[in-house]
Amino acid sequence: MIFFTDLTEYEIPSIPLWVLAWLFLVIGIISLLILLVYTRYGRDFSLKLSILTIVLSSVLLGFSIHFFLLNLSVY
Repeated sequence: MIFFTDLTEYEIPSIPLWVLAWLFLVIGIISLLILLVYTRYGRDFSLKLSILTIVLSSVLLGFSIHFFLLNLSVY
């Protein structure tokens, strides 16, 4: 396949990248949930908090997807 390396070689995934990918994924999903709960039940609209959580969650989810793809040898 074009996305994977040669299957005759056995490659072990990088443990620090794997841990960071899961950590960033969990924190990114939590920040998205905070944004959803805040916009649904928040008393007043705060543009700064909304922008902060959107940027934080998108950066963390982007890095987590990138780290997962690096571990799977999909660049």
